[in-house]
Amino acid sequence: MSSSGNFKIKRPDVAVRDRKLDTLNVQLKKIDEEIALLRKQIDQNQVNDVTQQERKKLQDQTKEIIKTQADLKTRRNTIHESIKQIDSQIKRKTTEINDKLGKKSKYTSTAEIKQRLAQIEDSISSGDLSLVEEKMLVKEMQSLNKLNKDLVAIEPVKKSIDADKIKITELKEQLNSMNPREVSAKFEDTQKRLNDLQSKTQGVYDKRQALFTKRTVLYKKRDEVYSQIRKIRTDFDNEFKSFKQKMETERIKREEEQKLSKLLEEKDNALGKLQEKLNHSKVPAFTFEIEAIENSLTALDPTYVKPKKALFTDSDDPLNVDNRTAVKQVENDDLVPVAKKDDDVFTNTAPSKSKKFKKKSQNKISAEPASDGKFSLEPTLIATLAELDVSVPISQDSVEKTLQELKAKHEEFVAKQDEQTKINIADVEKEIAQLEINYAAKEEQVKKELEEKRAKEQAEKEANEQADKEN
Repeated sequence: MSSSGNFKIKRPDVAVRDRKLDTLNVQLKKIDEEIALLRKQIDQNQVNDVTQQERKKLQDQTKEIIKTQADLKTRRNTIHESIKQIDSQIKRKTTEINDKLGKKSKYTSTAEIKQRLAQIEDSISSGDLSLVEEKMLVKEMQSLNKLNKDLVAIEPVKKSIDADKIKITELKEQLNSMNPREVSAKFEDTQKRLNDLQSKTQGVYDKRQALFTKRTVLYKKRDEVYSQIRKIRTDFDNEFKSFKQKMETERIKREEEQKLSKLLEEKDNALGKLQEKLNHSKVPAFTFEIEAIENSLTALDPTYVKPKKALFTDSDDPLNVDNRTAVKQVENDDLVPVAKKDDDVFTNTAPSKSKKFKKKSQNKISAEPASDGKFSLEPTLIATLAELDVSVPISQDSVEKTLQELKAKHEEFVAKQDEQTKINIADVEKEIAQLEINYAAKEEQVKKELEEKRAKEQAEKEANEQADKEN
């Protein structure tokens, strides 16, 4: 039975959601009206065009001055850096000269050396010097000649130093021409004019700022209302999604129950038929054949007495008289007796492949002399003997042979009866067991198909949701 009969899945109430949204929409409309009013007031509280143009002009001048200051600072830094580099070069070149001439050298030019060399030559030429003095002067001349060569070699370096000193002088003159004080004074003047203008319009700006503050508060309140609206919509969507999922689950469960119920019904019908067949198989085998033989023997041999049959002797048989439950005695004061017809035949059997024997056993079977004294048999008896594969007597003399064959058949059927009955029961029980296996497999197959169907539907659903998100 479907679980839908036990409870009803409640659908989310759209009316409740709409009532909540209507309340918030009213609040939202009121907030929007207040925001529109503030915007109008902000537009009305504006600084006049002349003041705004003057402010813009001063702001542009300030930007230009700031740009000039930045450019001036960059140029001054560049000049300072150049002076530092040139000064470093002069120091390096001076060190190079000192290394070659020596710090204690008193001659710094070739002219001075030439003058000293001329003096030494005059002293030597005079002949007034002693040998020691002359040797000392000669040695000095050699040192001066070497020094002269070094001075000639460093002369370009000294010229380079002089040129660098001139460059430094020129750069310092450029720095002096770049007076930042003038630009700073201009910036301060422009800034003072801007401040004066700001003081004049401060009241308007204060009022506008107050309006902006109120508008910000309203924006925040509006965002809160929007947040509540989104939450209500999201909650409703989630509830509706959950409702759809529950409905889908219920549909799948109902579909599964219906399929399994149908399968169970088929199984019960098939099992009922096999159970009925099992009950029939429990009837002793060859019952109709044996009965037909006994009827034939009775018809052919008036002295033949049918064996007595102990009905319901099986202690496990529910039809056994000993196993029946006692019932309350029925008062028969007002009952009318029903007369039994002579042709009623009681059989504890069900229809089988030997229905022909049952039909014939219910008909009157007899062998009587014909009215003209000749031997004759009833047609039904002839048919029964033929079915039993027994010789049909054509005269009174051949009856004995038929009787012997019938008794032999009777003994054969009685001997095989129990074994064949067990075989019949086993065959049906085997069919019942196979039926259980088959329907168990079918049930598993149905469950598997339903599971695959659910998985496919879930995959398609997820793919559609992903497509909706991407779109």
